[in-house]
Amino acid sequence: MKHFFRAGFSVLLLLAPMTALACGACIEDKMAATYDYDAVQKAHAQKRTVVFCDVQDRIAPEKLRQAVASTRGIDPGSIRISSEPAALSFALDTRTQSPAAAVASIASVLKGKVRLSIIRNAPPGQ
Repeated sequence: MKHFFRAGFSVLLLLAPMTALACGACIEDKMAATYDYDAVQKAHAQKRTVVFCDVQDRIAPEKLRQAVASTRGIDPGSIRISSEPAALSFALDTRTQSPAAAVASIASVLKGKVRLSIIRNAPPGQ
């Protein structure tokens, strides 16, 4: 009987890693949620930096999209938004403004209703 329980427990331990799901808290999960290979390739061909952001408060995706699209230097066609995990990415012409300035501008358009932080920015060629 002991051997049966040991064998069953061993099988459960082996299966446990296969049932794990993304938690949404990791940087990689947030980047993957908004990553679009074609958009990144287009941005880099246009010498734009792709900026990945963590969205720390709830906001309607359309409101966020409007705020991002109205920000100087951002290509509106490159905007990608994920609700779960909450994340944002966009292509930015850094000759216009820096990624930090663009994120600050987005936050000011939203009047402090959402906190954004840069996870990573990928300049052309990276």
